[in-house]
Amino acid sequence: LTREPPPRNLRMRPRTTAAVTPEPTAAPATAFDPVPEPSVAEIATDTGDIGSVRDLRRPVSVRFNLGYVVDGTALTGANNLAGQQPAAYEFAQLRAYALGEGYASSRGVLFPSLSTYFAGRFQLMRRSTSPDPGMPETQVPVAPPIANWFDRSGFATRSGWAEVQDFLPDKRLAPVRLRAGNLYVYGPWPLHMWGAVAAWEGKLIRGSVYSGFRAPDYTQVNPLDGKNRAGIGGSSLRVDFRNLKTPIPFAVSGEFLGFTAVGAADNAASSHTLIQLDWRPRKDIALIGRARTLDGNLANEALQLRSRYKQVTNLVFDIVHRRNTDWRWDPSVPQNDPLVSRRYLDLGPVLPQLLVSGRAGTLIKENIDLLIRGAYANDLVTTNLERNTFAASYLEIGGGLELRLRRTIGLGLNGLSRQTSRYATLSGQIPDIPGSIDILPRQHGPELGEEGFTELGTTIRLSLGARRFSALLEIYGRRTKYALVYCDATITTSCMSDENTGIPAQDYRGGGRATVDAWIGSRLRLFAAYELSSRLDLQPEIYGFKSLRLMMEGVY
Repeated sequence: LTREPPPRNLRMRPRTTAAVTPEPTAAPATAFDPVPEPSVAEIATDTGDIGSVRDLRRPVSVRFNLGYVVDGTALTGANNLAGQQPAAYEFAQLRAYALGEGYASSRGVLFPSLSTYFAGRFQLMRRSTSPDPGMPETQVPVAPPIANWFDRSGFATRSGWAEVQDFLPDKRLAPVRLRAGNLYVYGPWPLHMWGAVAAWEGKLIRGSVYSGFRAPDYTQVNPLDGKNRAGIGGSSLRVDFRNLKTPIPFAVSGEFLGFTAVGAADNAASSHTLIQLDWRPRKDIALIGRARTLDGNLANEALQLRSRYKQVTNLVFDIVHRRNTDWRWDPSVPQNDPLVSRRYLDLGPVLPQLLVSGRAGTLIKENIDLLIRGAYANDLVTTNLERNTFAASYLEIGGGLELRLRRTIGLGLNGLSRQTSRYATLSGQIPDIPGSIDILPRQHGPELGEEGFTELGTTIRLSLGARRFSALLEIYGRRTKYALVYCDATITTSCMSDENTGIPAQDYRGGGRATVDAWIGSRLRLFAAYELSSRLDLQPEIYGFKSLRLMMEGVY
């Protein structure tokens, strides 16, 4: 074997002898003596950053977040699109509230095999009210300037469970795991439930069985009252042939989910299955195909290809085919019941749709991140009577670029454009005048909605290291073009022109956000964010929106 010649310009440093401090005489170590584990202080000394070290040997971990938020807007004095001044009962101009989250977990506190986890959130706020214009002595709720999921003070449990693992005397049953409480399960659809899960987590076979009833996510009702809580039962099984003694590059999995009608009539019984095949012929290539059924009918198929090139370039391609037998937006909502109460969103009938998308990301010169994404959707119908504005065909392309300077400053640029197929015509516009007897379009008709939008954004990021200090400044602008459905015949003599119709067909808006994230020591984190938007063309009566958020996080 040939060897490369030694370098000529490199020399070894002279060896220095450190002073030796005499130590007390101790018994010689043997091979049976345990090796002492390093302390957290010793680890921090070696790494040089105590804030990034977490001692996993601690049996209890606690984290909490406390915050204060102020949302607001201001009136411009101009009329709204209806030509009227906004009334006090339409929306509030200012709202402040406090919120918080807490997480606590334990490992082996009471029993070596017992683990627990709890997560909850709360909010404290005063509901905005205004005198009823018809009954001034009665106060009515007023919409906030910026909407969120809650409208009053309260506490909600996000998760709380206890789990035992490796608790059986036979070590061959070590993969058995039992968990019960308020938890999440992941099958044909991610579900939040009160119930129990029994699982086997081996290298070759992984399976689970679960049962319970659905937990509330966006309401503050008693979760144990049984109302609007669908019964849930399901199972999963995955066999990974890559863990055989002679590996085979395939993994097969199956999921089953069943809903039982409980309480209100909008909880209809249904059954769902999902079958997935995972093929990975090489370490950097994966081909995943899945099919899902609803009540025995094929509802959705998907195919995904993931690949990696030279450790820095990732490619992902997806093909998704949705059938008209699929659920609307949730597996608990009946697919064929047009009168279900939870259809207040009126998303229209389920349409077949084909979605093809791809994205690619790479690293250039070790300091430039580049991401490109494109997508095309086809609604797979032929007539306007079948089309739905919420499942329209579209073409989308976007990307992002970030340049990092000396590992401290990052400059980013991103953009996205989507063009949507709408079927509104100038000749079909509806005169928006009092007493008009024209037939209004369907709430989910294909004429309604945006024809396309384009948005651009830029970011400036400053980071002094993980869990130390970082700051971010984001600025964006967006242009949206809407389909011409209505025209104001009192301004123009004809609705056959797209100029000066009195109804805005385009909307320009912009805004930004500034955030500061700082760690004080290794246990306390402070976070602040300020957001604001420009004036909205479709809401000339207000200047825009602004929000201030202050958060504090403690870790133990």
